Amino acid sequence: MSIIDKFKKNKDNGKTSDNHYLTGKEIRAISKANMKEMRRLEKAKRRRVPESEFTAEMKDDNNILEIENLHSYFFTDQGVVKAVNGVEFSIPLNSTVGVVGESGCGKSVTSMSVMRLLQGPSGQIVDGSIRFKAIDYKRDENGKFIPIYERDENGEIVREPVLDKKGNPKLDKEGKPMTRPKQRVNADGLGEYETEERVFDIAKMPMHEMYRLRGRQMSMVFQEPMTSLNPVFTIGNQLDEVVLLHVPDATKQYAKKRSIEMLNLVGIAMPERVYSSYPHELSGGMRQRVMIAMALACEPRLIIADEPTTALDVTIQAQVLELFNEIKKKMNGSILLITHDLGVIAEMADYVVVMYAGRIIEKGTASEIFHRPCHPYTQGLQKSKPTMKSSGDKLFNIPGNVPNPVDMPNHCYFRERCSQCIGKCSGDYPEMVEVSPTHFVACHLYAKDD
Repeated sequence: MSIIDKFKKNKDNGKTSDNHYLTGKEIRAISKANMKEMRRLEKAKRRRVPESEFTAEMKDDNNILEIENLHSYFFTDQGVVKAVNGVEFSIPLNSTVGVVGESGCGKSVTSMSVMRLLQGPSGQIVDGSIRFKAIDYKRDENGKFIPIYERDENGEIVREPVLDKKGNPKLDKEGKPMTRPKQRVNADGLGEYETEERVFDIAKMPMHEMYRLRGRQMSMVFQEPMTSLNPVFTIGNQLDEVVLLHVPDATKQYAKKRSIEMLNLVGIAMPERVYSSYPHELSGGMRQRVMIAMALACEPRLIIADEPTTALDVTIQAQVLELFNEIKKKMNGSILLITHDLGVIAEMADYVVVMYAGRIIEKGTASEIFHRPCHPYTQGLQKSKPTMKSSGDKLFNIPGNVPNPVDMPNHCYFRERCSQCIGKCSGDYPEMVEVSPTHFVACHLYAKDD
C-alpha cells in the first residue's frame, strides 16, 4: 500500500475514516516510509561520482535553463506534500521569464529546487531534470583550474623568473635562475583561466558540486532581505565573501573594490559608508539593493528573483524593476522572476508561466498570456487585478480553496473552483495543449476531440 493510500483509508472495524484524520498506526507507517525515502535521497546528495553522471545536453541550444518533469516533495507525518508536481518550462538566453500564481502554488519551491536550497531532509527533489548551461572553468587531472599563459609572436609560452618572498630570483641546484610560464592577467590584475561551456543536470548533482554554480553561475535575490543578510556582519564583509569564494586569486583589496562597484551599480548613494554599515542601519529598499548587488557580484548567467519587490513601497518597486532591466542588458544574462503581482510580470517578463497547485496550467509569451488568456484560472487572476476601468465596490475573487496538497485528486485541480467546468473535467488531469507555437494550456476546454 502506498503512502497516499495509507492516508486515504483506515481499516478499523471495516470502516473508512474521515480523510482529514489519521490513526496513530497510520501516522507511524507514513513516518517509517518517509524516513526510508528521505535517507535514500539524502545519501544521493552526498555521493561522490564522476562528472559524467550529472552532465547533460540542452534540447534547445538557445536556452540557458530547461526544467523537465520536476517533482519536489515535502515528507511530513501526515503524508507527502507534492509542492512541485511535474513542472516543465525553459528560460531562453537574454530573456526574462515570469512565474505567477497565488500563494502556495509552488513558485518559490521551484526556484529553491533550481538553486538546490530545499530544506532537507523533509524537502527533496524526487524526480525530474534541471539542465543549466554554465561557463565552467576547465580542470586538470588534479581538479585544479588550467591557467591561460601569455605567448610571444611565435606562439611560444612566455616564461618569467620565480621570485622568493624578498623578491630575489630563486636558483635551481645548478645555480641557474628558475623560471615558470607567465600567466595572463585581466584588467584587475587577476590571473585568467581556461573556461568552457558545459551543461549540468542540477537535479542529479551532488551538493558539494553545486558550489561551482551557486553564487557564480546562478544567484538568487530572496523575498525578505532582512532574513537573508547576517545582522552581525557588515554589508562589506558579506559582499566581500561572495567575491573571495567564487573569483580565483581574488584578494581582499579586489573584493572591496568589486563590492563598492556593485553598490554603485545598484544605485546606492555613498557606497563606502554603506559598505561599513550593518543591515539594521539601512532602509528596506537599500537592503534589497544590497541583496541585488550580492547576487550580481560574480556576473551570473542566471538571476532568480523571488518576489523581490513584495516588501517595498511603490516608488522603490519601480526603481528595483528598472534596475533589473538595466542589469540584464549590461550583463547579458537571463532572469527568472517569481511574483504574484501581474503588474510586475506585465512590465518585466518576455515569457510567462502560470502555476496552480504545483503544476503549470498555462505558459506563453507575455502578450499571449495577457491578451489571450485561455485557462479559467489565468482569466480569474487577471479579473482580480484592479484597473482604472474597474466598476463596482468589490474586486473579483476566485471562489473555493486549493485541494489538499497531501491527497491531490486525479482530475483537474481547478475543477471545484472553475466556472467553465464541463463533463471532461471529472476525468483524468488534462494534458498540455498547444494553442500556438509558444502558447500552451492544460485545460479540457482546448483539448482536441478524439
